[in-house]
Amino acid sequence: MKKSFLIGLLLAIAGIMVTGCSSCQSEKQKQGGSVNTQIYHDYDGVVQDFTAGVSHIQALHRQTMNALVNGNQYEWRNSQVLLNDVITAENIDNLHVTDINDVFYYWQDGPWVQYVNSNVKNGLQIPWPIQDVWIEDADMSECTINLSAEDVLQILKKWNGLIPDGSKTLTLRLPVGPMQCNAQWVIGDINDVIFIDAVTGEISNWNPAFNSYKEPKGGKFGKPLGEWP
Repeated sequence: MKKSFLIGLLLAIAGIMVTGCSSCQSEKQKQGGSVNTQIYHDYDGVVQDFTAGVSHIQALHRQTMNALVNGNQYEWRNSQVLLNDVITAENIDNLHVTDINDVFYYWQDGPWVQYVNSNVKNGLQIPWPIQDVWIEDADMSECTINLSAEDVLQILKKWNGLIPDGSKTLTLRLPVGPMQCNAQWVIGDINDVIFIDAVTGEISNWNPAFNSYKEPKGGKFGKPLGEWP
């Protein structure tokens, strides 16, 4: 009788210790080794080599954001796709995605900006939101987007215009301006930039939200940078 009681007591203690250790491991995985970052390794099978494609990762980010705000309204402000090397027509076949960062804006006792990031090394990361006002881009949550990042690279491969030097990033955004336009894939910076319409694939070196022209490199003022096939 005593022997059975002691065995039962030992088993119960062992069970409590295992449960406690499991909770510790779960908490460590949740923290991901960083105070301000949660890393969800459930997505590693999709994220590590991005074989599912940029559009799929963007959809995962939007689903994640919907859960974070408990179904409340949020705005998808832009999506930044980082590549392993600079974008040139000659090396497009050697490019691959290493990082996708989506920026969301929502209102919760004030304006907040949330960044959701997928990295080939760390999986899905959700840093704490920051209180900020984001006015450069409009909400593109309801925009039609026909061209993925992969599609844009193939368009640029066939294009005979000049791609801004040194750029390793494709940014999908809806520019704010006096004119309505489609969402745009943007390459470059304020000094040297091209816009690729995410619906039609048209390439230009001016912001379609302003319809303003800028002198292109190697071209004439007011002329497109190149022909789009």
